[in-house]
Amino acid sequence: MKFLTETRTRLVPRTIDGVTHDVPEPYTVRTPKVPMDKDRLALIGVSGLVLVLTLVAIVWSTYSIGQLLGGGPGYAAGTVFDVAWLAVLVLEWMARFDPAKREFPRKVGWGLALVAAAAIFLEGQLAGGWQMALVGAAVSIVAKVLWWAVFKHIDKDLAPGDAAWVAAEMSKANAKLAIAGARRQAAKAEVTARLELLAAEQALGEIAGLDHFRSAANAITAEQVREHSETVDVIHASPAPLNRANTVHEQCEPEANIAHLARVELTAGASKEEAVKAILARLPDAKQTSVEATVRRERNKLDRAAYR
Repeated sequence: MKFLTETRTRLVPRTIDGVTHDVPEPYTVRTPKVPMDKDRLALIGVSGLVLVLTLVAIVWSTYSIGQLLGGGPGYAAGTVFDVAWLAVLVLEWMARFDPAKREFPRKVGWGLALVAAAAIFLEGQLAGGWQMALVGAAVSIVAKVLWWAVFKHIDKDLAPGDAAWVAAEMSKANAKLAIAGARRQAAKAEVTARLELLAAEQALGEIAGLDHFRSAANAITAEQVREHSETVDVIHASPAPLNRANTVHEQCEPEANIAHLARVELTAGASKEEAVKAILARLPDAKQTSVEATVRRERNKLDRAAYR
């Protein structure tokens, strides 16, 4: 047995001045040399030879069928006949572990090769007689037979039990692929549905905000103004509450009523300055700073409700 000497690299600890680091160190190993696979080389050589002959057959059939179709674009159409069965060979090789799936591309390839041979035979009959037609048609048939022999050699025939086991494994793998594809499509559909719902909810929120602002503006009627006026009159008529026993009367500022008056004035179209003046005219005992702060706060609430 022959051996090969290879140079590899490994990390080894190296310490300098008390500091240790892992540094690369080259070393050599002897590994056995894999013997040459002569069967594989022979198969590659045969496949290459058959491929060259197939290219010759394609050129010949393209020329013959192109002449039959009148030349020009007919040459491009002529390549379809041989290239078609050559493409089916790839499918046949991919299905080498599945006899049932492999049988269909094999039959299709034979059918396409016979069609190409028939077209070449017809062109040969028109050009030079049956001898030329027969030889020309045999070119594609020979190429197809050679490929059939190559595939017959590389076919992976399995026992019935082994074939069933391989079929079960392929079925399991195909099921996983199908499930993955279905889940991917379901996830995409779910994302699209959620985006649509979010967009719809946002639109409904905007519409609801506009409706709320309009209903709030429409709800403040003259009847509510009269009710508010009566409430203010009651507040002025009633004595101020006592903060604690045996103390002087300290009037509490009606913050809630100021806020209500502010909403009434602002929704009626008054500016902040006009609303402050109107509220002070109704409540002369109220502090101007409190009224101004309340008007600003209510104005901000109405603006947020309008753009929600």
